[in-house]
Amino acid sequence: MAKQINVGFNGSASSFEAVRWAAEEAGRRGTCLRVISCFSTPVIAGGGFILTSEEAYMSILDDTHGRLLRLQALIAQSHPDLEVTTVASSDAPSSVLIDHVAADDLVVVGSTTHHVAGRVLGSTARHVVRHSPCPVVVLPWMNGSATTERIVVGVDGSPASRRALQWAGDEADRHPAELVVVHAWMYPDAYSFTESSQARDMARVDAACLLDREVVIARDQFACEVSGELIDSSPSAALLATVRDGDLLVVGSNGHGSVHSTLFGSTVSTLLDQCTVPTVVVRTA
Repeated sequence: MAKQINVGFNGSASSFEAVRWAAEEAGRRGTCLRVISCFSTPVIAGGGFILTSEEAYMSILDDTHGRLLRLQALIAQSHPDLEVTTVASSDAPSSVLIDHVAADDLVVVGSTTHHVAGRVLGSTARHVVRHSPCPVVVLPWMNGSATTERIVVGVDGSPASRRALQWAGDEADRHPAELVVVHAWMYPDAYSFTESSQARDMARVDAACLLDREVVIARDQFACEVSGELIDSSPSAALLATVRDGDLLVVGSNGHGSVHSTLFGSTVSTLLDQCTVPTVVVRTA
């Protein structure tokens, strides 16, 4: 059980949504909520040196503290029993958000940047996902549903996906919500003209057996309803096609400081840029 949930707040609508989601999750888990707001330190040029204006710094610090106190009061209205602490810092949010967190804690960040094909994850959120020692929840702007009806988790039989499955199952029991276990498989195109249809059928059977094993594990461990989805597609396409409004998507990551070391290679990066539902990246132990 996480002892702490860290969430970033910069005054934007997307960060307010992240705080709202984090407060609901902290209340459900009975854990502490830590709201972090970072600000830029003002500088002035003088005598050939870059000097910090102490007066301007204190003014911005006071404004940040005031904003956090108002936010804390709003949280108290809907979650009167929730323990909430606030942090105002001039350090980079990408660092402060993951300072002093343990592997079983949780970090929540909002995503604000868009492009014509979908959402592009901001640099702060991307850094946090890559370097956090604990699971990270990335909330898309304008998340449609206020409640979680299903937890969708991608599996491939690896230790990283098994850890993601464990996290997803615990979360499904906590809500409660249905747990949807997704395994994507693709028969290599290079073999399409040289191998028989029997070989493709055998590959599909292997994929189905892997999914069945993961579903059985989930049903043995968790009280929630569990279903499996076997999809002939790339992992990112399969997961994006499966999720819908009201879902929470969970994927595993091997860490090593790079999204390219994740469970599905570039899949996590693609999902974080394009997924329209909250996405959780779970690191291996």
